[in-house]
Parts: sequence; C-alpha cells; structure tokens
Amino acid sequence: MWKSLKYQPENLPETIEMTREYYGDSWISDLQFLKWQYEENPAGSAMIRLARDVESGQLAGQYVVIPMNFKAFNELIQGTLSLNTLTRQIYGGQGIFTGLAKAVYQDCAEEGSRFCYGFPNPNSYPGFLKKLGFTDLGRVPLLLRPLNTRALVRKKLGPVLAQLAWPFDLFYKVRNTSDDRYVVYPLSVSDLSGMDAFWAKVQNKYPIIGVRNANYLRWRYFDIPLRDYKVYGVRRQNSSELLGYIVGRCTEVADMSSGMIVDFLVDSEHPAAGKCLVNSLLRFFVDNNMDLAGSLMLAHTEESRILKSSGFLTCPKSLEPQPFPVIYRKLGATNDINREGENGSDPFLQLNQWFLTMGDYDVI
Repeated sequence: MWKSLKYQPENLPETIEMTREYYGDSWISDLQFLKWQYEENPAGSAMIRLARDVESGQLAGQYVVIPMNFKAFNELIQGTLSLNTLTRQIYGGQGIFTGLAKAVYQDCAEEGSRFCYGFPNPNSYPGFLKKLGFTDLGRVPLLLRPLNTRALVRKKLGPVLAQLAWPFDLFYKVRNTSDDRYVVYPLSVSDLSGMDAFWAKVQNKYPIIGVRNANYLRWRYFDIPLRDYKVYGVRRQNSSELLGYIVGRCTEVADMSSGMIVDFLVDSEHPAAGKCLVNSLLRFFVDNNMDLAGSLMLAHTEESRILKSSGFLTCPKSLEPQPFPVIYRKLGATNDINREGENGSDPFLQLNQWFLTMGDYDVI
C-alpha cells in the first residue's frame, strides 16, 4: 500500500536515489540539474507528488510537472510541462502513475495552471492517453541537414560507399551566406538587455507560444548545469535592436555527432536575418566537427521555412530515432481561456496554433 504526499525540497536526495535506480547516472538524476529544474525556474517551482510505501517508508514513484508561462490568444497564462515521471518496478500495477498524476493536476489547477503538455517517449505515451485523458495533438517534424555526408555514410554503410558520397559533400557544404544588412553576434548571460524588447515585439507572432523573455532564456540556456549552448542574436547594421535569436548544442544522437538547433525565433519583418542566424550556427557546428544538424520545428512556422531554405529536409517517419508527439490536457475550469472556436473545438487542440521547439521541453 502507498500514500500520496506533496514533494518538499528535503525529499530531493531520496528522489535522486530512486531516479538513479531507474535511469542510472545521468542528467536526470544529477543533484545540480534537478535543483535548477525544480527550484530555479522563473515561472515557479516544480509541482511534484510522491508515492511512499506505508510499510517500508521507501519512495515508490513520482509525478513531476514544472510551470511554463505562455502567451496564448493575447493573454499571459501558465501551463505545465510533464517530465521525469517514474514508478519503481516492484510497485508496478498499483495505480501510482495515475493516482499521482491526477493529484498533481488538481494541485496545478488550484494554483491557476490552465493546461499540461508533454513530449512523451514511446513507453509512457499510451498511459498518458488511455489513463490520464491527454490528447495527441500531432507530431513535431524532425528536420535534418547533412554537414559531413561522407562521415555519415561511413558510419552507416562503411568506408567504401563513403568514397562515393563526395559529390553530396559539395552540395551540402555550409557556405558563408552573410547579409551586409545584418550582424550576427554571440549572446552571453550578461548581454540579454535587448531580449525583453524583442519578446514584446514577437510575443503575438503565433497564437500559442512559450514566454521567451530574458529571464527565461537566462534560466533555460545559461544557468543550466551539465549542458553548453551556443546562442546567437542578430541585429541590423548600425542598430542595437535585437531581431531574432538561435540556440544550438553539440551532442551525440544515435551515435552521430549532431548539432541540434534547440530554439529559433525571428522577427517576421526580417526573415533574411533569420537565415543569417541559421548560417552562423551551421558554421559553428562545422567548426566543431558535427556531421549532422537537426531541429524540431512545426511545419506552419516561418522558422521552419527558413530552415528548409537553408538545406534542411523533413526526416521520413520511418527514419526518425523516435516519434515526437505533443500531448495536451486541459486542467480545471479553463473555458475562460480555452474558449471554443466557431466549430465548438478547443483551439489549444490544434497544433497549427502552437509554436514549439526543443527549448519547450528538457531532453536536448
């Protein structure tokens, strides 16, 4: 038998012990990373329910969400991102996942959160839909661009065929396509003064978009432990006004050296500035010996069109390392914000209303 209790910061060590048992040593079980994720988020502290075995006293599972601020249909609202869910194997089948989740959703609704969303892995995906009432909004396309074709072919097909790939190296060579109208420059934690003005200008670019102000970028990309991101901004010549930014990370994906575009947003009046940002980040990836560039970006966005004009292609679903579904669940009485459209449907259920990138979840 188990009981549900609200997480307190003093519970962190034993949750780490349980997480290491489940995931091993990784960022998801690192003390500093979890303190950053659970306690330092500018949108608020994590909301967590724990299951404790009433006889042994050990933790049996956890359900975790973190608050995420959104601009949705011209209003500032709070949603929550589901992550780090687990149940100790010996407690499977006792309803811990469902029981903790429903308790967390009630806690969130009482605190004013309007919805919960997530990017579940294939193992947890069925439970969210069948047991917790989530809706699958659709898949976020994975966009890929070769940077070193011969290296990719060598790793997948061997050295002989790699020699035949040199024409593709020439085709996919990253060239300097700078535009004299714009200046791309690295952004640092001490140089985010223009971000709030930029966010104020673009916050209504898409109907539903996560808040991307200076506080959020500082927390998400500069204060985060265990990860290094490259962040570029772009401005016009002879101007200090920020027109867009892009965030990248060098990592390994499916045994390939991959430069991932984690976040990318540009002023709609300056799409050429966005292309300059992409080109600068691609050249950074090449300089760091990345073989492949990738990004998750919804097809209806201007940023997706810019990526495709820069050589990115939509990865066929059969070749994706895993699908990237977006799931959504309304919390509490939210009809004031999640107002019905003309056809009686909740507009939050339409993925083409959203702007989502890898920066809106925690894996990359």
